[in-house]
Amino acid sequence: MTDRPAGSTVFTAMLYGTVLGGVAMAWLLLAPRQRDRLVSRQRRMLHMPRMIHDGDYEGEDAVADGKDLPQPLEDRMSQIQNSIEDVRRQLEAMGNDG
Repeated sequence: MTDRPAGSTVFTAMLYGTVLGGVAMAWLLLAPRQRDRLVSRQRRMLHMPRMIHDGDYEGEDAVADGKDLPQPLEDRMSQIQNSIEDVRRQLEAMGNDG
């Protein structure tokens, strides 16, 4: 057994309980606020393309169709597509060998 009096052990337990209770209360009060802040930020980000609309934004269709892309970007996209085709062919060759 220890030589510590029971009063100091009780005081230490109360101190730890108070600290843990304070942390728990702070978390319970701040968690909904943080969640609401994140939700409002996500909503703002969803509406951002509509707010920008300075004439340069044509929507996702132009990018998805590959129309009106700058020439360097078209070159890079074709290089990437060629690389993907090369890797696909290599994988098919490996599958046929095994």
